[in-house]
Amino acid sequence: MAQKTQNESIPTESQEQQYSFSKDKLPKTLSYPLKRSLLDAALRQSSVYETVWFVRYISRQYGDTVISAHFSPEQYSYAASGKVWMDVWAVPPSERKSVEGMLLSQGLPLLCAWLANLATAGDAWRSLGHSFSLRRCGGELRCEER
Repeated sequence: MAQKTQNESIPTESQEQQYSFSKDKLPKTLSYPLKRSLLDAALRQSSVYETVWFVRYISRQYGDTVISAHFSPEQYSYAASGKVWMDVWAVPPSERKSVEGMLLSQGLPLLCAWLANLATAGDAWRSLGHSFSLRRCGGELRCEER
């Protein structure tokens, strides 16, 4: 392994390329199932933070989906090419704590593993759009890839 010279440095959190972020104001009938700080911590711990281009927290439900991620093909020449945008969907307040627990224990590790695989995916895979979602199903999370 090559040693770092004085001029080289390991990127710090403030030097990382920050992803774009938006968060809708929630009605009292919904809650977000995951704090942004917990999402960021999982992405950084898995070394996949920089694969994310945009995250939006959406103030409505999308069926049983709590997180969806979308890979943008590299064949297009725009800012998101080869990156992922994610949606975090609101849930009823009565389910927020249990969904957060499932995301922390099961969902985020699966999401981060999917993001990590993007770096080693072949050119044919990276030339197409792909999606990953985490859905609530009978008290547990299910992942779906397309």
